[in-house]
Amino acid sequence: MVTILGQHIAVIRPALIKTHKTLSADKPQVRYNTRPRTIKEHTGKVIAVCVKLAEDKIMSLPAPATHFQVCERLSVDTSKVSKTGWQLDNGNYLWR
Repeated sequence: MVTILGQHIAVIRPALIKTHKTLSADKPQVRYNTRPRTIKEHTGKVIAVCVKLAEDKIMSLPAPATHFQVCERLSVDTSKVSKTGWQLDNGNYLWR
């Protein structure tokens, strides 16, 4: 077929090239065979909210409290606090 420009239609508009479609069922899926590891020393119930001072002294209150309440009730200066954290029921501490 000749267009109004005088050339064959295949020169102006080439035929569409068919591409292969990949369906979602054909795509590889990631399978995780292992369960996530839990580190036993970092897991447990929180029994106390703790504050670690600059001289490595630990001050704490029983669990339903905040770190600011520990400083407020035990009259600790907040500028002397080096770390805040929690004491777990297995005796370990978690610091942040």
